[in-house]
Amino acid sequence: MIYNYHTHTKRCNHATGADREYVEAAIKAGIKTLGFSDHAPYDFPAEIPEYSYFRMKKEEGFEYVESVRSLAKEYASDIRILCGFEMEYYPDYHQSQMDYLKRFSPDYLILGQHMLGNEFPTILPREAGDLHLSYYVTQVLAGLATGDFLYLAHPDLAGYGFSPETVAREYRRLALGAKRMGIPVELNALGLREGRAYPDVRFFRFAAEAGCKVIYGVDAHSPDAFLRADIEERAKKIALEVGVSLITDPIL
Repeated sequence: MIYNYHTHTKRCNHATGADREYVEAAIKAGIKTLGFSDHAPYDFPAEIPEYSYFRMKKEEGFEYVESVRSLAKEYASDIRILCGFEMEYYPDYHQSQMDYLKRFSPDYLILGQHMLGNEFPTILPREAGDLHLSYYVTQVLAGLATGDFLYLAHPDLAGYGFSPETVAREYRRLALGAKRMGIPVELNALGLREGRAYPDVRFFRFAAEAGCKVIYGVDAHSPDAFLRADIEERAKKIALEVGVSLITDPIL
């Protein structure tokens, strides 16, 4: 692929490598448009715990943006670099979070939903059974409906451990909703690299049936993720098998 919009940095506390190393690895891999999208800092109300382990701190936001923008200028003749964020959709805090992020002037946002409710507390734990996936899909679709997100990252992240009937119903509902709103869904390479439960071919069969746009996301947590041509080939094979066409050109 000549693009990637899903790139993390060490600021999220679960990635490694310097920002410059990501850029140079992307150039080596032949990427022409590179989007950084580390986990956005959150401006939660005072009564809410301010930080979670998987995102940058508020005081790191401007440094992150300045680093990415500086690299964009330095490497302008070699690669196009964009600065974005991956974030959750939390109903009670979404508008205030969008207002907060305006100070960073991001090029784009991607929706990467990992939890339900408003994070603190996470409502409806997995012990609630199949209802968990139903609530997850409902929250994701509400997030997409805001129109604030470029695409949906790892749409199939939550679909394990549920009955086949529930997975089929909810994956179909999610795929149809994304199609209706014209929002691409991501075939996520991190899941392939680490042998996770996603990408889930069950979801992408419904995505093919619905006619969804499907985007490839490296979800880079280390610079060498860009150099895994074998992973990209596996992603293309999955897309071919289920009958979806990966987006080939940059969408931003």
